[in-house]
Amino acid sequence: MYKLSAEAKVGLLVFVGSITLLWMTFAVGKYEFGEKKGYTIIAVFDSVAGLDAKAAVRMAGVQIGTVELVELVDSRARLTLRIKPEVRIIRGSRAMIKTLGLLGEKYVEIIPDRGPGSNPHGASFEYYQNKEEIAVTVSPSDVDKLINQLSAISDDIKQVTGSLSQVFGSERGARSMEDILADLRGSMSNIRDFSHTLRSDGGELVMRMNELVASLNAVVNENRDNLRVSLENAREASRSAELALASIENVTKKVERGEGTLGKLVNDDGMYNSIETAARGIGDMTARLERTKTIIGFRSEYMFPDAKSYFTLELKPRMDKYYVLEIISDPYAKYTRSEAVATPPGTTTVSETYEDRLRFSVMFAKRWGNLAARVGLIESRGGVGADYFLFSDKIKFSLDAWNFNSTEPGNENTHMKASLAYQFSSVVFLNAGYDNFLNSGRASGFAGLGIRFDDDDLKYLLGSMPIPGK
Repeated sequence: MYKLSAEAKVGLLVFVGSITLLWMTFAVGKYEFGEKKGYTIIAVFDSVAGLDAKAAVRMAGVQIGTVELVELVDSRARLTLRIKPEVRIIRGSRAMIKTLGLLGEKYVEIIPDRGPGSNPHGASFEYYQNKEEIAVTVSPSDVDKLINQLSAISDDIKQVTGSLSQVFGSERGARSMEDILADLRGSMSNIRDFSHTLRSDGGELVMRMNELVASLNAVVNENRDNLRVSLENAREASRSAELALASIENVTKKVERGEGTLGKLVNDDGMYNSIETAARGIGDMTARLERTKTIIGFRSEYMFPDAKSYFTLELKPRMDKYYVLEIISDPYAKYTRSEAVATPPGTTTVSETYEDRLRFSVMFAKRWGNLAARVGLIESRGGVGADYFLFSDKIKFSLDAWNFNSTEPGNENTHMKASLAYQFSSVVFLNAGYDNFLNSGRASGFAGLGIRFDDDDLKYLLGSMPIPGK
């Protein structure tokens, strides 16, 4: 039976792994081939800060599509929404931009029109057709605007409490109370005079009062039911007013004592400063997250007959500074040498083997124009590297050096590698070069194929992860 060699097995494993990882990459990145399904509708907003292409479109919390395109038209943001073909949107619906959690991803929420006039006399609904525009949109709230409004409310409450303190705690307030008491004494004097009048002219007054009572009885008998309902309404209104006054009095006392959130905001400047500082911190963190780019790449280099595979993750907080993390499957990762003395004595047999293992690269990179320098771990050894970019980064020359103190026979010199990469599409690139050219016994040319793409979903996933201890 024919058996595969170790090199063929390694190559077959790398090939199967490359195909699997390529499929997973396109699945996670939501890349689609062929004609896109569904239909598109247009929504125009004053601002879509934090919303990117591929964001979800939801209705009642269920995803019904994605944001296909974000563009600026006449100083406003114009979104093209790709809707699933089985979902129909009622004409007159609204589009809003919402957020999942505090730092979660932003998405577009479609709110159907369910008003009383939306389906008169059982008529069928009208639905949006392909490339039609939603007329009513609502932009996201501004955190800084909410903070400013809260600050204005606290200033107004301080002015009210200050005015109450001036009215009732000053000499002027005391004089006002004395005037009120004087008015009460005058009223009591008028009541005494009225009682004297009743005693002197009481007979005629009683007769007229009887007549008035008889008239009132007749009116009451005619409108008894209406009066009963009116009295019940008056009692309910009186109870509601008493409860409202009691609630207002209770809230005012708590605010004066500094109790509750509003009381602390009015009386404690430290809490207001803490809220303002926290809001600024959240804004700064969100801005940094928006600027950060995450780039995922995978490439395979065929070295005749062996092959090396690389999985790469680049984090770019700025265009001139980024971090590179790599996982490498290296067929020469572990070297083993053994010697055996055979019979007759004096004959020595040397056996050398290599084992395929994973190695890691962690580098910090700094860029100046078309030139970038890297330093850190290269294939689990200390090393340095440099890149030179041409034609808007479509072509990249790279030179790397690592493993400066190797003791492996035939590989004692520094491991140096020169390569050239050409990005011939937005995702796929070709690379070729010469590896370990300072060690003639291990030098080898190589050629390979790879993919490289931006993944904003990974950026938002890192931003929405909970922070331990918070």
